Amino acid sequence: MTIRTEKEKMIAGELYFANDPELVADRQYARSQSTIINQAETAELRSQLLKETFGKTGEKIYMEPTINFDYGYNIRVGENFYANYNCTFLDVSTIEIGDNCMFAPNVQLYTATHPLHPVKRNSGLEYAKPIKIGHNVWLGGGVIITPSVTLGNNVVVGAGSVVTKSFPDNVVIAGNPARVIKKILEDQQPEKLEDLRQTIDQIDQQIVKLLEKRMDTVTKIGETKQASKKAVYDEKREQEVLEKIASRLENTKYKETITATYIDLMKHSRDYQNELNGEKVDD
Repeated sequence: MTIRTEKEKMIAGELYFANDPELVADRQYARSQSTIINQAETAELRSQLLKETFGKTGEKIYMEPTINFDYGYNIRVGENFYANYNCTFLDVSTIEIGDNCMFAPNVQLYTATHPLHPVKRNSGLEYAKPIKIGHNVWLGGGVIITPSVTLGNNVVVGAGSVVTKSFPDNVVIAGNPARVIKKILEDQQPEKLEDLRQTIDQIDQQIVKLLEKRMDTVTKIGETKQASKKAVYDEKREQEVLEKIASRLENTKYKETITATYIDLMKHSRDYQNELNGEKVDD
């Protein structure tokens, strides 16, 4: 049985001891390289040193100092990469960055992590998970990318965001934790009115089926309330429903319209339950 080195365990994403002499030497070398890189008098010299230090780069790479990294050899950068001031790459595992990517100041990419259990954590064991960033990605100032995140092509990340999960191509994300706030649509011809109407007809067909199921449940609730002599109108419950609906919206610009729709829907449900109870409903 072959005993693997701590470095091999680290690269494989397994628990390893960071104080292993080979890894300590690698980090010391990386520190000396980063010092030389950050003190380079010209952008051309700095770019050449980065090409010699990183695991892989494209022909065009431009990074402003200060550039911080753990090892350097786990960083793989595509063509035409730009990073503004004071970016940090904790490349305990691999960091892969596609072509035509831009990083604003103070971007931080963390592959390193630690065991949750304090005994393991205090023992010195660590591990890491890779980060992969697609082509044409723009990270705003102060963005933090956490271990195991993959970002698709053409993703834009708003300033100050903390990205804790992966996202697909063509989205704008922001927040802590980051979430999708917009989709990036390819340039295309305006859709035809008839096609849009067909789409909404299909959506309405699904809504009708869901409304029928909802009314089946409304009927059962009304019968249960009647049997237990409970009032049809429950103000607290309806407020809770409205709050849940608002919290589930991905596009907040529709909040007022969708909330008003649900208020009407709940009113008609109450009227229906009152009719089941034989009560007259005023218009």
